[in-house]
Amino acid sequence: MKVLITSNSFGKFDSKPKQFMESLGWEVINNRYHHIMNESEMMGEVKDVDAIILGSDILNKRVLDEAKSLKIISRYGVGIDNIDLDEAKRRGIKVTITKNCNTEAVADYAVGLMLSTIRHICNVDRHLREGVWKKETGLNLCHKKVGVIGLGSIGRQVVKRLKGFDCEIYGYDKFLDEAYCKANDIHVAEPSEIYKIADVITLHVPGNPDGSPLIGYKELHEMNKDTVLINTARASLVDENALLDVLKNREIYGYGTDVFAQEPHINTEFEKLDNVVLSPHTAAVSVEAINKMTNAAVNNILAYFHIDRGDQL
Repeated sequence: MKVLITSNSFGKFDSKPKQFMESLGWEVINNRYHHIMNESEMMGEVKDVDAIILGSDILNKRVLDEAKSLKIISRYGVGIDNIDLDEAKRRGIKVTITKNCNTEAVADYAVGLMLSTIRHICNVDRHLREGVWKKETGLNLCHKKVGVIGLGSIGRQVVKRLKGFDCEIYGYDKFLDEAYCKANDIHVAEPSEIYKIADVITLHVPGNPDGSPLIGYKELHEMNKDTVLINTARASLVDENALLDVLKNREIYGYGTDVFAQEPHINTEFEKLDNVVLSPHTAAVSVEAINKMTNAAVNNILAYFHIDRGDQL
């Protein structure tokens, strides 16, 4: 039995789940590249692997063609747009996710990006480190109209946190829970309405299956010059070229993002802007979230092979 772990944060703070797999006599292989593997690298790693604990690395048909022994993909996280699900299903490969393990971490981070972007926290920190005492005047998050696009587990936790800022919440979800919205005083609105109304817009939906953006030139130009856009979901949700244009021309107030189109590489044009906050896909990376995802990812594999972990994890 061979298990490939591609996530670099797996087991970082708790070695017991990996040790338990090894105690079963399984061969456990770590990501020897220490970065998100590309297609070619993955093709070389998946041969003879029975299970994969998968980070954000690509698992398309070409990679799966090399994975002749693969039985289960245990996604270390919840996003599955890096997996060819149709091909996995055709081959009888089970796909699981670590649902709700990083919900609170991402929600915390989304609000952190809001504050950092709207109050220029990263800018003033950088100035002080350069020996420059320079104040920057930002905007309040308090009492703002916030559009939450996606009211799943993460979006709901963001709403919960924003209540402490007395924000007026406008929400959208493809599978709307009207009772939840009513109980939490959420104004239900279509994205097209939210773009025009909201001072802050935060994205918590999966990417479109065809890779097309949810927000392009048209949508960005419906926003006002004081709008802050936050993305802890998927880079494909926003047209980067259109976004860079409006940011350079100060047509929106700012952009806080944890995701990029060509991770781990970023469009260097972002680095030239002082109205953006950039982070390396780290919203889900807290000690608590890593421990939960590590255990859940292993549990999913053990359950597939009908192995009772007892009290050892």
